Amino acid sequence: VLRELEIYAPMVSVGSYCIVFDTLIEELSSEYLASTDRPWEPGNSPGSAIDAFLAGSGGERFVVDHSVTNRLMVTSARGGYLKRVV
Repeated sequence: VLRELEIYAPMVSVGSYCIVFDTLIEELSSEYLASTDRPWEPGNSPGSAIDAFLAGSGGERFVVDHSVTNRLMVTSARGGYLKRVV
């Protein structure tokens, strides 16, 4: 997911969004995730990819827009609405 963010981010115009889904994986237990067919786990998930992206080059251009998450009743992309600001 981190590599995908690095590839797609330059194509996002200022004021638009790059949306990362399945950020809730970071909050699920390792036991539950072991029962799925996904390679993700806490620390190696879409949510942790966002953290790494924002800590690196993406942090200068993107911010997490929490206002989108706050308006939604249910989402699998909490904290995944990355708004380009520069």
